Parts: sequence; C-alpha cells; structure tokens
Amino acid sequence: MAQEPYRYPLAMLKAHCHYPGRGWTVIEDLDKISDLRADKDNLLWAEADFRRLTRDEIDAIAEEFELDAFDVEDAQTINRRPKLDVAGAHLLLVCHQLDEEHGQLEPSQLSCFVGDDYVLALHHGAERTLAEMRGHWPKAGAADYKGGAAFLLYTLLDVVVDDYGATADRLEEEVERLEESALSVRVGPAFDRQLYGLKQKLSRLRRYALPTNRLLDAVMKPEGPAIVPSEHAHLFRDIGDHLGRVTDQIHNIDDLANAVLELRRSEQTAGLSEVNKKLTAWAAIIAVPTLVSGVYGMNFRLVPRDGQLFGFWFALGVMAVAAATLYVTFKRKKWL
Repeated sequence: MAQEPYRYPLAMLKAHCHYPGRGWTVIEDLDKISDLRADKDNLLWAEADFRRLTRDEIDAIAEEFELDAFDVEDAQTINRRPKLDVAGAHLLLVCHQLDEEHGQLEPSQLSCFVGDDYVLALHHGAERTLAEMRGHWPKAGAADYKGGAAFLLYTLLDVVVDDYGATADRLEEEVERLEESALSVRVGPAFDRQLYGLKQKLSRLRRYALPTNRLLDAVMKPEGPAIVPSEHAHLFRDIGDHLGRVTDQIHNIDDLANAVLELRRSEQTAGLSEVNKKLTAWAAIIAVPTLVSGVYGMNFRLVPRDGQLFGFWFALGVMAVAAATLYVTFKRKKWL
C-alpha cells in the first residue's frame, strides 16, 4: 500500500507566496509548497515556531525544503550569535528579537534558510518581528521583488535593526533619568539596582546588536555567489548606516552609565569620609580625658579626702577644657 503523503496542519507552518502581478497570497494548501518553489517567478515566504513543532513536523519541513538534518539541528540551537553561514544548498541566517521581560532583555532567536526565491524562517517566539516584517510587504514596489529572497532579507533585517534602535532609545532615556536623579537628589540602594539593571540590558543589547555588523558584511560581501543584486545594495547600506548609529548609541549609553556609576562611587566615598571624620573627632575627644586620667592614676574614691580635692578638681577641669576645645575645633572644621 502506498504511503499517504504527509499533510501539514495549518497551525504548523504559515506560508505566503508573491505571484508576479498578483501580490501576496496566503498558502492554505501547504502541500503545494514544492510546486510553488519550482516556479522561479514566485517568491515564497514560510515560517514556523520551533516551540510548537513535533519531531515529525520538523522532519517533514526539512524534507519539503530539502534541508540537511544537521543544519536543522543547528538552527534549533538557541542563544546563537548573529551569523550568516552556508548550509548545504541554502544560506542560514541567524538574528534575534529582543523583548524586555522582568527588567531584562530576553532574546527570541530567528533562524532563516535562504534560497534563490524563498525564505524559511524557523524561530523561537519571534512573532512580533515577523508580523512587522509582513507589514512592510504591501508598501514595496514591483522593482523591489525582483531581488527575490534578498528583498525578504532586507525587510527582515530592517525590522530587526529598527527594533534595536528603539531599544537603544529607551535605554538612552533611562540612563539620562538616572543621571538627573544622581545629580539632583540623594539616592540609595534602589538607584543602584536600577543602574545595575540598565547595565545588564545594555550588555544584552550589545551582545546581539554589534555582531549584526558582521552579518551585514557577510550579506553584502559573501564568500560564494552574490546574495544581493547590485540594484538592491543601497537598501542594505541603509541598514548598515542605521546599525552604525545604534552602535554609537550603545557606546554613548555605556559611557554615560559608567559616568553615573563613578559619580555614585564618589558620593559613597565622600559619605564614608564624613563618617571617618566624625569617628576620628570623637575618638580624639575621648582620648584626652583618658590620657589625663591615665597620667594621674586616679587611685582614690569617687570623692577623695580633703587633701586630694584640689588635684581631683584640677584633673576634671583639664579633661573638660581639653574635650571642649577639641569639640569646638572639630565643629569649626565641620568634622562634627
């Protein structure tokens, strides 16, 4: 008995096809993907969330797009750095969506297998980036689609880098607020936690945004055949310019955060110095009476006999005058 061909459940893989002169169409019969890929005039986009796929579904997708099992496993490995590698007859592009959760930037990895006229995006919760990307498609002209998969790469990277820029803008506003707080009011442990949280988010943004420069270089200057047609090169250069601004923002935020941190440390050092001054002053005030009492011995009862009254009151007077003199001196020097 012949084996029945595998039918994709609609929730497993979302596919869109751009037909020349007709625009984008959602592909509901996903068994037609092979036929759509065979027509070089079509431009195909397909996406699936790794988290919702079973092992059999992953294998079916790999078979439909003629992907090597090792390359699929490589795409499933999360927390990879942004990169562009050759994966058999395809290119494997890895980038990340960053979302702020519980005070930290959490990455959602997006792995794209790129062919001449199709892109398969397998991700771990990057629906927001993909939805924004699809929103750019209706604005494109017919000339844009002549670039094939390069146009899809452009829209994807444009959304990713714009998102990095928006995150950098938020961090820039946050560090400026912290700077104003550090300069205008006395701050405490809550401020330190906010500053540390900012440094954490900035470190995460740097980890995923800065390597995207190398990814763009690999797209523009591949080791193998050209990925981007010459007439579309200016689009990727625009992304590179925007990413350069994001990189400058990251360095500026880091410098300003370090300046705020140094200001906080100097305030803590100044506060500790004030405490040390007070302790030193009181230690000196207490030391003088101790010295006088140690010299005289004070080997008598609390109130001595008549012959010892003068020495007793004289010692107490020396202690009181010395302590008062030291207190006034330290007070004038603002040590107390």
